[in-house]
Amino acid sequence: MVDQVKLAAFSSWLMAGAQPPKPIEAVVEESAARLRAAGLPLDVLIVNGLFIHPDIRGIQIRWTARNGVRRVTFRHAYFESSDFAATPISRTIATGRSMRFELARQDPGTDTAYAAAFRASGYTDILVLPLINFDGTISGCIEFATRTAKGFTQEDITALRRVQAPLARMKEFFTERFDKQITLATYVGDATSRKVLSGQIVRGDGETISAVILFADIKGFTALSNRTASAEVLQVLNRFFDVIDNAVTRNNGEILKFLGDGVLVIFPTPDDLTAQEAAAQSAMAAVTEARETLAEQTGPLQIAFRAALHMGDVFFGNVGSRNRLDFTAIGPAVNLCARMLHEASSRDARTLCSAQFRTIAIGLTGTPFTCEVAGFEKPVEFHVLD
Repeated sequence: MVDQVKLAAFSSWLMAGAQPPKPIEAVVEESAARLRAAGLPLDVLIVNGLFIHPDIRGIQIRWTARNGVRRVTFRHAYFESSDFAATPISRTIATGRSMRFELARQDPGTDTAYAAAFRASGYTDILVLPLINFDGTISGCIEFATRTAKGFTQEDITALRRVQAPLARMKEFFTERFDKQITLATYVGDATSRKVLSGQIVRGDGETISAVILFADIKGFTALSNRTASAEVLQVLNRFFDVIDNAVTRNNGEILKFLGDGVLVIFPTPDDLTAQEAAAQSAMAAVTEARETLAEQTGPLQIAFRAALHMGDVFFGNVGSRNRLDFTAIGPAVNLCARMLHEASSRDARTLCSAQFRTIAIGLTGTPFTCEVAGFEKPVEFHVLD
């Protein structure tokens, strides 16, 4: 028999935010424990949600009485496959209708692949319910399953339907928060997204930070884009940016901007010589790793890039109009690094660094030269590294 008082307490707990705050895995695990404590013969509780993400389309928080809770992610390709289309998850999200598989009363010969997998694991009944968002849209569903001999009773089914809406609110809260975090991080970077979500959204908000700056762009890109189909050019850009992003992330940097075929990266560092030396080493390691990865790739279009490295203070914050803002890094140090990249092109050099970068780059050797730089009053010393 279902304890209606405990069931109501569970719904109230969810609607109040499942306090105290915890990850969604912990919420799902505690939800299963509370539902079982209310008398429901629950052996599986799976929350499925769709997300806005360039790589991951869906996420599943799967709790089972035998194995506990775990998170599973699914890429876009899976959601476009016939395998996904054949699942009750797909049908429930698409139609908004619940589905039930009474395996204890159903001929095994009529099982779908989905039902057969549950039956093989000893389950006797499955209930799939849509999780309907506050605005009426559906971007997820929940699966319940039991091992009891006769499956769920009608009282059990009614109780599970009664917690459907509270579970939908829980899923919607987590998916909306995830969507915001991931969408912002995808377009503006992790550090910037955290600043925006923390409320640093007023024009002019920002801070002056010390950072190693890396500017890089593809060699010969203009000629390449003029003679190559747009689809192939996009593939080249995506390959380049993927490699740069992976190398930069592994070395604790952050991409601030993609600028045509170029990229602006910072490696923030406190006003401490040891930390600055570490940031310089990280920047050089990112450049080396990216070049090694690109050299290993095969294909008709080989990608090579120029790099400019500098150390200085930058203003990192909000700039723009009243209705359209952008988080970026500006200042003389950024300007000099951009000019240095242009100088690398004119000298057919792969990598240049400034004198300031040279002083913190341990063991770095290069050929120094001095040149006039547009916008700077005095000649500037650069070093050709390769």
